[in-house]
Amino acid sequence: MTGLETAIILVAFVITAAAFAFVVLNMGFLTAEKAQSVISAGMAEASSSMLMDSGLVGQFDNTDGPQASVRLVKLTFYLKLSQGHEPVDLSDDKLVATYTNQRCHGEVYATNGTIMTIIGINSDGDRLLETGEKAKVTIDFAELNSADVDPSGVDVYAHPYEEFRIELRPSMGAVLAIERQLPAVYTTVMVID
Repeated sequence: MTGLETAIILVAFVITAAAFAFVVLNMGFLTAEKAQSVISAGMAEASSSMLMDSGLVGQFDNTDGPQASVRLVKLTFYLKLSQGHEPVDLSDDKLVATYTNQRCHGEVYATNGTIMTIIGINSDGDRLLETGEKAKVTIDFAELNSADVDPSGVDVYAHPYEEFRIELRPSMGAVLAIERQLPAVYTTVMVID
């Protein structure tokens, strides 16, 4: 009788241990899977999905006067998708674009489309920047109202020897930041490196 009771207790311990081991293994697999998805989402956010395809081309006015009167009035550059990334939506409700100089900060991409325009060069007609496609971005600072920047009422133009920064923030992925210092300007159109 004692042997039978001992066998029953032993079987109960084995079944309990097996159930506990199953729960521990299952939680371990679930945790590993969750960690993998967190790491992959973090990598997608950390790496920039957009790249500049070429240099910045600036258009200036007042180039005949002193350098302090020269103004950057238009900026043009091209975007492409970096390798191995998902398409980026370039529509104005998914992409935030800001402009900052040493006097002001403001948003330059909105639904009116007059300050910053994005045109697909070899796109398939949609607003997605996909692998192999390029987009031409033009920012017309003459359309940027000084009342729409912070602080309002200041000079919105970048001048020679000043730094400016353009940031493109897609809904998914890292920010593409373009930061340059304007050199001395003596021509109406020049590449800004």
